[in-house]
Formats: sequence, C-alpha cells, structure tokens
Amino acid sequence: MRGYTRTAYSFWTLVLINFLAVVYNASIYLFATHYAISRGFAYSLLSQLEAVPKSPSLVFLATVFLYTGLLGIFYHHQQRTQPFSIFDRLTMLEVFLTLALFFTLSMSYNGLFLVVFADVFYGSKEFAALKNRKYWVPLLGLSLLLLTDYNLLSLFVASPSLGTYIRFCPPSLQVLLLFGKNFLFSINLLVFILSLIFSILETIQEKQKIEEELRLAAQANRELNSYLTLSEKIAEDRERKRIAREIHDTLGHALTGISAGLDAVRVLVDRDRIRAKEQLDNISVVVRDGIRDVRASLHKMRPGDLEHHSLKEALLKTIREYEALSNIEIVLDFQWDRIDLDIAKEDIVFRIIQESITNAVRHGHARSIRIELLERQDYVMIIQDDGVGFEELYYGYGLRQMEERLAIIGGRVHFENRNGFYTYVTIPRMGGEYD
Repeated sequence: MRGYTRTAYSFWTLVLINFLAVVYNASIYLFATHYAISRGFAYSLLSQLEAVPKSPSLVFLATVFLYTGLLGIFYHHQQRTQPFSIFDRLTMLEVFLTLALFFTLSMSYNGLFLVVFADVFYGSKEFAALKNRKYWVPLLGLSLLLLTDYNLLSLFVASPSLGTYIRFCPPSLQVLLLFGKNFLFSINLLVFILSLIFSILETIQEKQKIEEELRLAAQANRELNSYLTLSEKIAEDRERKRIAREIHDTLGHALTGISAGLDAVRVLVDRDRIRAKEQLDNISVVVRDGIRDVRASLHKMRPGDLEHHSLKEALLKTIREYEALSNIEIVLDFQWDRIDLDIAKEDIVFRIIQESITNAVRHGHARSIRIELLERQDYVMIIQDDGVGFEELYYGYGLRQMEERLAIIGGRVHFENRNGFYTYVTIPRMGGEYD
C-alpha cells in the first residue's frame, strides 16, 4: 500500500474536487432545464442549443454512476505496491469511463482529465522513465487541457453548451453559477499543480535518502576494510605467537637437553668413558623424543581436510564447500595424480589454493575460478578468477603468507591482473615425489 504522503493527500483532494465539479455541472443541466420548462422557455432553449440535449435526469444519474466506477479504479491503483501498465484492462476501463463521463457532460468539464492523468502517470510503469523529467508532467497536463477544451472540440463535434443553459437561469443565479464553475475548475488546476510540486519534493527527498544510504554504506565498507586489515594483522601476530610456542615447547626443550648432555659428555669422555657412553644414549633418547614432538606439532598444524584425505580429495571437498556457501563456480584441473608430495608441500599447496579462493570471493567478487595443477619441468599451479582484479597490488597478510610458505620449499609465486586475479606458482621438483 502506498504511504499517505503529501502527494497521496493531494491526489485524493483532487478526486474530491472533481467529484464536486462533475456533480455541479450535471446539476446545472438539470436545474436549468427544469427552470426553462417551468417558465415556458423550453422551445427557446432547444432552438439555441447546438445539438439535441440528453435527458438531464439521465445525465445526472450517469454522471454519479460513472464517477463511482472511477473512484473504485482510483482506490485499487492507490493500493497497489507495484507499478501497473497503461495497457491493462483496468486502466483501459479507467480511460473509457473518463471519456464516457466527459461526453455525458457534453464536454463541459475537462478538469476530470487531470485527476486521471495524475493517477495513470504516477502509477504506470510505462511513464517511469519520464518521472524524473519533471518538465514533462505539467506540459503533458496542460496539453491535455487544451486539447479537450469545449471551444476547440465543438468545432468538430456538435454538443449542447453549458453556457447556453446558464443563460436561461435567473439573472441573479447566473453570476453565482459561472463563479462556481470557474472556481471548481481553478481549484482543481491548483491542487493538480500542488500534487506535482509535492511529487517533485518527494522524489528529491527520496534521492537524497538514497544518496545518504549509499554514503553510509560506503563508510561502513571502509570501516569493514579497516577491520579486515586489523583482523589480518591480529591473525598474523597470533600465528607467529603460536608457531613460537610450538618451537619453544618442542625444539626448544629438546635442544636445551641435547646441549646440556653434550657438555656433560665433553667432561666425561676423558674421565669415565662408560658414563659418557650412557650420557650419549640419553642424548639419543632426547633427540628421538624431540623428533617425535616436532612431527606431532607439524601434524597439528596441518589443514583439517588433509588429515584423512589425499590432496585431491581435500581440494574437491573444499571446493564443494565454497560453492555451497557462495554463488561461485570453481573448476579444478588436477594433473598431479602420479605425484607423491611430502606433507610440507601438500600443506602449502592446500593453503595457497584456500587463500586464493577466499581472496577471489572476498576482494575480487568473482563468479568463477579455474585452478590448474600441472606437471611440467617444475610443479605449476595456475589460479585465475574473473573478479575485479587490481590496479595496484597490495600485499596483505594472505599474499605475504603465500610467498613466505613457498620460500620454505624453494617455490615462487607471481601475481597479475588478467581480466581478474591471476596467480602463477612454481614448486621445484624433488626426488622421491613419484609413486
């Protein structure tokens, strides 16, 4: 339902004024005819009319009936939340009833077209493109008034003149009847112009509201980007602290024990070789325990999907999850079936692809991603999305992590803007990586 704005109030005021105007004009026909008959002026009245008039009683009843039909259509149009078409049956019926009412009143009142024009113009989708061109609205309305003027149409269509009926009324009433007729027409035109002004003001306010919402959205987007940057820095700091704790809890304790044991062996080797040998056995146990602890820490740092799946299966599982959560299509060309990568390389490959998909969705707003894992002189990864790409590449936490991870295994990464974000990764081939 449309809100009761100033435009809505002015429209219904226009509807009321037009109802009073059409009933007023029909009443003049009825009153003047009865007055002329009662005074014996009937023949004189007929002789001065340009055409044979219709029954004034029938004109009055038809006027009320036809305008009641228009009221129903006005109400139905004002209740709709979606624009209607000027070619639908209800709107065509509205135009038909308007023309029927206009000719029923012998073309004596054309202000009726203004309220119909306002209803159709502001509610139909066909005029949507013209609504922002406000000069068209008064121009079309005034043109409609000029084309439906009685003096113009009477040149082509013979019709009884309301002015002739008024001249047969008592002289004391003629001025009042003409004043009432002109007053209703003038107030109708004034309210129509006010409705246009209110509509223009509401359009301007709506535009300003949209601009303000866009400004707030842009501000929220900037704040979100700042928050994401801060979150990346916090995540980077947490990652460093976590790795530091893992090193301290595994390698740190093991190396400290080994260092202390070797110092003891250095002292005992010349004095008591048996105890020195026992100490070396103890050092060997510490070394094996340290290796076991390091492996356990590395296992904890592995991506969860790689714990129980192969690299290909883990990637396909991740791709299905991304496609289910976001409106994106991901194609994987996996040509590493014969390759048996070590755990460290699998982890790095998985993390790089995971980070690339995340960046394509979050920053690139991509709709599709193609991932190729190729076997050439070196192992090659190509990741291409159709997102916005970049004008100047900004190395955030994710891209820096890619480079740092690849540097550990001697790999390299290259980024380009190729109708989207393009990532090219090379990983050197090592022995023992085949089935």
